[in-house]
Amino acid sequence: MSAATRHAALRVTALAVGLLALGCSRKEKLAEAPAVDPSSNQKDSPVENIQTECPAALVAARRGGTDSDRYVAPSEAERAAMRDAAALLVSGGASARAAATAKAATAGFDILDVPEIPGAVLLREKDDHRQGGGAYLLRLDTHSDVVVQAPHTFFDEGTLPLGCELFYRAKARAFFIDTAHRYKAAAQTEEGDHPADVAHSTTSTFQAMTEGVLRNIPHATLVQPHGFSKRDAVTVVLSNGEGRPGNPLVGRAAGRLTKISGPGVKRFPEDTGELGATKNVQGAAVRASGGRFLHVEIAAQLRHDLLRDAQLRARFFDALAISVNEP
Repeated sequence: MSAATRHAALRVTALAVGLLALGCSRKEKLAEAPAVDPSSNQKDSPVENIQTECPAALVAARRGGTDSDRYVAPSEAERAAMRDAAALLVSGGASARAAATAKAATAGFDILDVPEIPGAVLLREKDDHRQGGGAYLLRLDTHSDVVVQAPHTFFDEGTLPLGCELFYRAKARAFFIDTAHRYKAAAQTEEGDHPADVAHSTTSTFQAMTEGVLRNIPHATLVQPHGFSKRDAVTVVLSNGEGRPGNPLVGRAAGRLTKISGPGVKRFPEDTGELGATKNVQGAAVRASGGRFLHVEIAAQLRHDLLRDAQLRARFFDALAISVNEP
């Protein structure tokens, strides 16, 4: 082989190696890229670019919530005071706020303005009275009948920021959270109950605040984001807390969320017999008053994805917001 021929062959070999390397590099980059959700472009409404970070005072109210002795059950007098405070605040007016402040103080709560949300107040425990009584964000300048509640923010990880997202996107009247871990903050009773589990306690401040809101907004819509670890092929379970199929709110929400999250969205009891919230006491209270309840169980992986992906999170909670605001 002549020198010229050998030189040409070397150039061809180098070119082939370069193309092979380029192809491998491209494959590696494609493999590293996140998978594209085929339903990601399906929307019920344009995504609003809004600030959805939880107010600082609301987050601070949870401090110490996993302490083993955090939760102390309120007295009946304290529950009655908070029930009255909630009813006064949703009734509106400056005089109502003054009266509510006095009521809340007798139960160890302050009422604070919320700089991040003009027209809103926060009911939270005084610093020297932290007993796991919850924290309650209320808008005073709206007629919305939607109340977002996250009763398990410590155990159902991610439901605090996701609940805030729903509160903002639904333009809800209120956002209620727990401030004590449902299992760690108080010892289990001999009967097997967990006193700090406010979603299942009729004697909590959380329940008293719910009853106070329902006193003046009997037809309220309560929506609660929750979380579960894993179920095969299940990403979301929607329920109104009853065992009867055909609930319109559940059906509408499931239809919209299926467009976003796929066939893993299930209705209780039509599609699954689990995670139906049939013992949820806030659900029982709002149904008894003539209102609506929507219990939203979200799988751990989807909660992770929602927290990581702002666009996915916006579409998901816009879909829920549209559903709970429909009559």
